[in-house]
Amino acid sequence: MLQTTTLTVTFLPGGEEIEIAPGTTIAEAAHQAGINISVPCGGKGICGNCRVTLQEGEKPEPTAAEIRLLTPVELDAGVRLACQCELTGSAVVQLTHVPQVVGKKGLRHLQLRGVPLDANVKRHVVRLGAPSLEDQRSDFRRLAEAVGASCIDLTAAADALRALPAALRADNYQVSATVVGCRLADVIPVYAAAPCYGLAVDIGTSTVVAYLVDLETGQPVSSAADHNPQIRHGADVISRVEFANTSRNGLIELRQEIIATINDLCRAAAEQAEIDPRFIYEVVVVGNTCMHHLFLGLDPRYLAEAPYVPVTDEPVSARPADLGLQVNPRGNVYCLPCVAGFVGADTVAVIVAEEMTRQPYPALAVDIGTNGEIALWSGEKLYVASCAAGPAFEGAHIERGMRASPGAIDHVELADGDLRISTIGEEQPVGICGSGLFDALAVALESGAVQPTGRMTNAAEAAELTNGIRDRLVGEGNDRRLVLAANHNHRGEVYLSQKDVREIQLAKGAVRATLEMMLEYAGLAVEDLHEVLLAGAFGNYIRAESALRMGLLPPMPANKVRGVGNAAGSGAVLALISKREREYASQVAAQAQHLELFREREFQNRFAETMMF
Repeated sequence: MLQTTTLTVTFLPGGEEIEIAPGTTIAEAAHQAGINISVPCGGKGICGNCRVTLQEGEKPEPTAAEIRLLTPVELDAGVRLACQCELTGSAVVQLTHVPQVVGKKGLRHLQLRGVPLDANVKRHVVRLGAPSLEDQRSDFRRLAEAVGASCIDLTAAADALRALPAALRADNYQVSATVVGCRLADVIPVYAAAPCYGLAVDIGTSTVVAYLVDLETGQPVSSAADHNPQIRHGADVISRVEFANTSRNGLIELRQEIIATINDLCRAAAEQAEIDPRFIYEVVVVGNTCMHHLFLGLDPRYLAEAPYVPVTDEPVSARPADLGLQVNPRGNVYCLPCVAGFVGADTVAVIVAEEMTRQPYPALAVDIGTNGEIALWSGEKLYVASCAAGPAFEGAHIERGMRASPGAIDHVELADGDLRISTIGEEQPVGICGSGLFDALAVALESGAVQPTGRMTNAAEAAELTNGIRDRLVGEGNDRRLVLAANHNHRGEVYLSQKDVREIQLAKGAVRATLEMMLEYAGLAVEDLHEVLLAGAFGNYIRAESALRMGLLPPMPANKVRGVGNAAGSGAVLALISKREREYASQVAAQAQHLELFREREFQNRFAETMMF
């Protein structure tokens, strides 16, 4: 009998099916099937965030990592880690992938200030006079003059020229002409006139968000978000640079992954708005410098080598078809400028969104993410810096961490000597997201469950705590943890572990040390700051009191701290609807003074100090 050399794997809920070789991990099988499974730790089996369930087929013996990170109940139920479980037989795998956030609810992360509508894309509805022996101007010249341009100023895409004569004569010389920059991109009879949209994309290290915008009103109409599929190669940018440089076709693979995700989000947002993606004429993209390079297919290797020089820090324009984006091929893709190797277009977009350099007072903006980026406006000069905060604030490397999706604990408070939690969607708790993590640690410090050194209170010391908190502290030593929610539906406890606290210490220490040194460099005291802006997808949901109590920020009045949501996405939208804001972004990037603080000896000393709570 011939031995089977391939296995059949079916993924639910989509029903995707693929043939794989024995010994292939579930994560790799999913990748081959075109399914993105978030693997924040890069497949090292240390975060436990890639849980899947084997519904049918042989259940391989759990690995040491799975035994450590999964409960006995989960293991018995067929739960495995996708990055660890090697399939030895055909199987049906139930994914726990968080669905895309689609629709107007995603727009709550935007905080858009009013700007005059002056998009790079304009739709002109015009009526032309018919040609005659007395007026033998070409169709294109006639149209160009009707939209207020000369043929010298206006060029045309070849496809638009091909459609022009029929479109003009189909409706008595009444047409809708869409102009992108100085190029005629589309011409359609008025009776068949199409809408005019743009897409603003924020490529985060962990999450990608797209906002669909009506370019005739300047209003966002829908959004879509998903995790960045590149995370399977590592949660941080350095891991991805290494993959790009050491793996055969690594850069090509990374670029294809992000392009595919943006196309998926584009389709999802367009479907919500009930439009065809071909009516999206411009895409504005922001992201940190590494994400920017991977999106464009630029070699990122020198970002990770001193002196950390990017390929370009200027704005970049390209045709959608050249990048593989499935929008109108005659449109435009515009990438905002970067500042340095680790300060990207996303930081520029945050500054633009909040008009920081247009204000007369000092302000600080902290973009909370895997690559923490900080901007300080002294009132006269703009300073920027970055710090390797790691993915802890976004739930990665946190044992029960997850994205902000249904079932995630998003807030924790102390009430009557015990913890009170809330979850997104008011569903049973299955993990904890960024805002909940801030609250949980702040409450743990306030209640005495965690000491100022970051050590969890041991059993002997816990006698001094309230009954509610004492009962939630379980385990010993490095296995000590504070249970936030008990086992529900065999999903396992949601807790804050000793390891989690150490991860947060590293992240918050890096941010705090960086911003303190920036203030000193600028000759400012904390008291001089008019406000501190917390940016990031969960910036709106972080309690200022929690950020202060855990020591992310220096002591200051809580009313000086303001969450500004996804300010990078807001800046991208503003650049999409206003050429003036696009110019402002270039001015911001040009005037920013980049500080390489982490290379200074004082940074290490300050980092050690600020890790304390």
